[in-house]
Amino acid sequence: MKEFLLYGHGGAYNHGAEAIVKSTVDVIKKRYPDSKVILSTHFKEQDIEFSMPVNEYCQRDMKYVELDKNSLRKGNFDSLIYKPTLEQINGNTVCLSVGGDNYCYDNWRKWKAIHERAIQTGARSILWSCSIEPAMIDDEMLDVLKSHHLITARESITYNALKDRGLDNIRLCSDVAFLLEPKEYTLPENFLIGNTVGINISPLIVRREKTEGIVVKNVEKLINLVINKTDMNIALIPHVLMPMDNDLEILEEIYNKIENKKRICFVNKNISAAEYKYIISNCRLGVFARTHASIAAYSTFVPTMVIGYSVKSKGIAKDLGLEDFVLPIDKLHNDYCMISIFEELINNEQNIKKILADQMPSYKERAMADF
Repeated sequence: MKEFLLYGHGGAYNHGAEAIVKSTVDVIKKRYPDSKVILSTHFKEQDIEFSMPVNEYCQRDMKYVELDKNSLRKGNFDSLIYKPTLEQINGNTVCLSVGGDNYCYDNWRKWKAIHERAIQTGARSILWSCSIEPAMIDDEMLDVLKSHHLITARESITYNALKDRGLDNIRLCSDVAFLLEPKEYTLPENFLIGNTVGINISPLIVRREKTEGIVVKNVEKLINLVINKTDMNIALIPHVLMPMDNDLEILEEIYNKIENKKRICFVNKNISAAEYKYIISNCRLGVFARTHASIAAYSTFVPTMVIGYSVKSKGIAKDLGLEDFVLPIDKLHNDYCMISIFEELINNEQNIKKILADQMPSYKERAMADF
């Protein structure tokens, strides 16, 4: 029986992470129906709540997590924090790092302990459906990346950056979450099927804004434009509801400022990635900060502008030929930046729908990478 260990997963309240894990397990089970799947997670209770289709869980040792928090030298406790995960690895294990953008952040080294155990035991180690900031690839990271048996880069910016640095263990794929099927969910009051603009804003992009308050100001201007100049309604849609990174908080702030709510709805529920995808699929247009909210839109032919903060959003849009509809957060320099691109989105709506419809079958097929 083939055994898979999925690691680098923070918890299902990040519904992009949920989408990656569920789609990955689906790919595994289609190829290896009798396989065993173990999920290494930071929040098992979240994953149980959202019915992760795995056989077994392993968690961090929280005693060492606390010690690490108080340590001046980060990384000293990694092998102890993840000891329950390390103990699952043997020569027959296929280890998949499913964090997506875990190698885009300064704390990427904590995943080395799991990868290195895989190499030591003769297990297969795969960096799965990933993006990597090219500027972060120093010699230390490069050595770790080279030692993976396979890297599936989910967009061409990452793929080309790794190719340029001499790696030959990479394949250009699509984000596996493109394969997630929508699950029907009751649409909220004031949601007009096919004539609603879905909006997602995250605390993450607010923390990265160059001018304090400019993200919320842009969203408010955009909402006013839609309400006053079009016949479309607005849906505020969260996609990550982690305790320390909760889209609901910033969206609720925006919602509460709107006096006339007759054409506004707020999806203030913690529902599954597939249910969020169903809601997004019924939108006419999307304005999304979370990458996997935009993936839900792209894969269901919803023309979308993305407020981007990293290589993943830029790269995915570029590969679809839609890079003109990405607004990098560091380019948000006045209150009308979102409106400018949104008006272009409306003007190109039908063309974008055709681009997505034409590309999506082959693009999704590229997400079915081999192990």
